Amino acid sequence: MVGIIDEAQLFYPLGTRIKIADNYGTVRYVGEVSGHMGTWLGIEWDDGLRGKHNGIVDGKRYFQTQTPTAGSFIRPGKVGPCATLEDAARERYLNYDSSNVDESLIREAQASLQASLFEVVGMDKIARKQSKFEQLEEVSVDQTPVNAAGYLKELTQLTTLNVSHTLIWNWEIVASIAQQLPSLTVLNLSSNRLVLPTTSQIADLEPSFRQLKRINLRSCGFSDWRDVMQTALLWPDILSLGLQENSFVQLAEVDRKKIFRQLQELDLHRTNIMDFDQVAKLGNLSTLRLLNLMENGIEEIKLPDCDPQEKLNMFVSLEQLNLLHNPIWNEADAFNELDKLPQLKRLSMTPHLKSNFDEMASKAVASIAGLHFINRTEVTAEERRGAEYDIWKKYALDWMQATHQGSDSLREFCRRHRTYPLLVKKYGSPADFVPRIQAKQSNLINVCIRHQLTGETWEKKVPRMITVQTLQGLVMKRFRLAGNVPQLSYIDAKHPDLVVPLDNNAKTLDFYSVQEHDTVLVQ
Repeated sequence: MVGIIDEAQLFYPLGTRIKIADNYGTVRYVGEVSGHMGTWLGIEWDDGLRGKHNGIVDGKRYFQTQTPTAGSFIRPGKVGPCATLEDAARERYLNYDSSNVDESLIREAQASLQASLFEVVGMDKIARKQSKFEQLEEVSVDQTPVNAAGYLKELTQLTTLNVSHTLIWNWEIVASIAQQLPSLTVLNLSSNRLVLPTTSQIADLEPSFRQLKRINLRSCGFSDWRDVMQTALLWPDILSLGLQENSFVQLAEVDRKKIFRQLQELDLHRTNIMDFDQVAKLGNLSTLRLLNLMENGIEEIKLPDCDPQEKLNMFVSLEQLNLLHNPIWNEADAFNELDKLPQLKRLSMTPHLKSNFDEMASKAVASIAGLHFINRTEVTAEERRGAEYDIWKKYALDWMQATHQGSDSLREFCRRHRTYPLLVKKYGSPADFVPRIQAKQSNLINVCIRHQLTGETWEKKVPRMITVQTLQGLVMKRFRLAGNVPQLSYIDAKHPDLVVPLDNNAKTLDFYSVQEHDTVLVQ
């Protein structure tokens, strides 16, 4: 019996990954179970509902699981065979079939580039190249029972490797792969459970990873940010790191002398980081250019205070921030906070339920001085002028009141509306505009409607609450226009250099702050 147990322990050291059917698990115990004959493997399943217990059977604890029903015992004989990366790659790529191109690799490449990488017209060529083993530049063996490297030195041109959903379970295996692939720069280890490397292992293994630039550790079971920092010592100069679908909740400041020294991209999509104060702890990542925080349940953006005319000395290189599908409840406050970031140029965000994309984008453009793209849409000069002018008008009265109340009130106003002093410099003092706000007595306003093509004008008294769509109908009848609905914009009588598009048919002229004697342009 001892010999059998020793053999099982030899083949299944604690931490070993196994797969039965479509279920992945980790070996947490090898040995006897009271009341049951023979040797058993205690498994913690990735699917927390797959097991029957938490490692306790008949009152005795054999191992510990993170969830109450993730554990079960199986016989060693039920575990299927494993494979080396070499064997799995040869099996997948040397059996050339133009209808069996590595679709998983294509999907991964498409996702990373966010575009269609391979069209139907080059699929056969790609498949033929994949069938020449030594010429392979990209290999994907996802969802195969790979748990060892094998001989890989023929793959001298390999730059991208996908070993997600395999049975790789420690960094020694990963190092034995990487050290044989001198051209490898992109490594996908998603959905594997890797044993945390020890300090001595890190010293031995770190040289094997120096050629890597991008690592994806999506859904690898991390729950403690300290474990990430410990693992990152293996590749301190990595440029891009994916940690999607690991549950952290809390983060911590990193020692940039040891890790993330050149990190440019960090993906924290769906990691349960709901508190933006936690995100701020990563502010010392001075080389970080892209940060993905999608689907984290973030409700509020809050950064440290700084002078309204200054930027924070944190996230100093961050240009792109993804906040899509977070329930941020106050868009204006969020954008005002994000204006504190010195280099933010691209922002992705989902509108609040009471808002829409156009309203959200207008607030963002006016409130974040350096913003160039919102949800991948480039901000035009005309859109920027319109957004800034709307904000200039909206807070004109508050600005004037704060100015008259003294420096403290003005400082507080500027703290809540960081870009407003810039708008005053750009468009002038709103002092002339404030009386017009206060004098809104009549529901009707006189506007001049001008057809830009013919030069024909029409002086018309219209309700402030008339919608753009209704006004378009009146314009089409008055100028006898047929076919396409005309595009409308307006020029403020006090600031004729500004043209504001009336681009939302459901909004009213009052929403766009159209006033007496303004000119509506018909295009």
